Amino acid sequence: MREISGTTRLCGLFGDPVEHSLSPLIHNNLAFYTNTDMSYSCFNVKEADLQSAIKGAFAMGIHGLNITVPHKSAVIPYLTGIDPIAEAIGAVNTLVRKDNGYYGYNTDILGFIRELEENDFHIKDRDVVILGAGGVARAIAFACAKEGAEKIYIINRTIDKAEKIAADINTFFGFSHSERVIPVEISDSEYLNSSDFLLVQTTSVGMYPNVSETLIEDTVLYEKAAFGFDVIYNPYDTVFMKKLRRAGKPSVNGLPMLLYQATEAYKMWFEDKNIKKNTEKDIFYRLRNSLSPITFEKRARIQSPNKCNIILVGFMGSGKTTLGKWISKHTGRVFIDTDKEIEFKSGMKINEIFEKEGESSFRQKETDYLKELAASNDNNMVISVGGGTVLREENRKLLSSLGTVVYLKASADELANRLRYDERRPLLQGKTGEERRKLIEDMLNERESAYISAAHFIITTDGVYFPRIYQILYKKLKEERYCTRKNKRYRREEKKNKNGGYRRGYDNSVKAASKRNRNGEKNK
Repeated sequence: MREISGTTRLCGLFGDPVEHSLSPLIHNNLAFYTNTDMSYSCFNVKEADLQSAIKGAFAMGIHGLNITVPHKSAVIPYLTGIDPIAEAIGAVNTLVRKDNGYYGYNTDILGFIRELEENDFHIKDRDVVILGAGGVARAIAFACAKEGAEKIYIINRTIDKAEKIAADINTFFGFSHSERVIPVEISDSEYLNSSDFLLVQTTSVGMYPNVSETLIEDTVLYEKAAFGFDVIYNPYDTVFMKKLRRAGKPSVNGLPMLLYQATEAYKMWFEDKNIKKNTEKDIFYRLRNSLSPITFEKRARIQSPNKCNIILVGFMGSGKTTLGKWISKHTGRVFIDTDKEIEFKSGMKINEIFEKEGESSFRQKETDYLKELAASNDNNMVISVGGGTVLREENRKLLSSLGTVVYLKASADELANRLRYDERRPLLQGKTGEERRKLIEDMLNERESAYISAAHFIITTDGVYFPRIYQILYKKLKEERYCTRKNKRYRREEKKNKNGGYRRGYDNSVKAASKRNRNGEKNK
């Protein structure tokens, strides 16, 4: 973790409650990845203390603030200025420090638009249907109007709230009454004279733990929609989203919006910092893994056969990180990349550790972190370890105690092809072409015995895509758990594919025979 010093700038979140907030995870990781001397924390501020808290924050030099419920509107009178669209919405979530106080912005709307754009959906000249008439619905309705939506329908059980939002937006943008923003009672939603619209769910209906609920049960609205957006992200896959999928329509949840609104706030506080997409991607995985694993297990298409940890070892470029993330996404396991965690704890990139402290120091950091994982007693993780971790016998014993160790084996030619442009690896820097391939081959030969010694299973990854690799691993784990006897077909496949790996990808003859069997044809 980055050290805090006398020059460290402080940012934070004001709200009540704030204990559940994911904002520290986002902003402290942004500080790490952008090399910013900043620390972010949460402050539980009661409504009666809000004014004095704002004054105190400015007096103490707090660089930037986020505001969450219930203070998004109440904080406005205590600001030195406010962005016009945020003022019209009547809510701010980001405070930027100025010479004489804080200036207020609403980055929620920026996060909402950004997530739609990332999914290649654009609001301009499209109809929008919004479920709910609370603070989130109001912000999203303003955002849609600002982006040029053709018509905006606000559906709510209490029509008065929807009418108030519609009147405010029509007035702010100079629209005729009920021309662009139209309030609708929930009982009339199925009779909307619109289709191919963006359907946005802004209520708390369907949020964990009430995961089986949805605001509108009737399928007509889902069938008319073109795209769905649920601001809820826990559970990750809501009933609202499932209904859209059954109607053949794509949908997304609000977790990326949470990340994007935070990055927009961060860029306002630190204008000189560039946030890369890979940085956002890494933080997104951390966000998702921080949510309830039980929730993700319920939506997993491929269930894990047991709760032991899966440890992926192998040479750099063998696919450990990518496969680990794939398994995490489809099983709900928490993904851990030991290299990334060591970087985070050290406050340095791996190549910096190699340059400043040497390889032996880095290897010791690997051992220390494995001991930390072993002491945690967590048992639902998929862990990707560095290519040289298994070189220490102590590390091999630690890995074995943590769970099932899987060696992802790749040929030297395949590794050389995958790593031909990779300059992040300290041991490969300065090597190109045949020189790099020869170095990879030599290092692989030196480490091969250590990989085999550490592993419970070996899976060859040349030409095999991740679902197939996991399918092989699943069988191995299930066999280990239940001691099941291999059936005849599995024994045949094992003979053809030594160590459970597929050297040339799919066995086309077996695949074709299976297809003929399914179609009721005779094998020739």
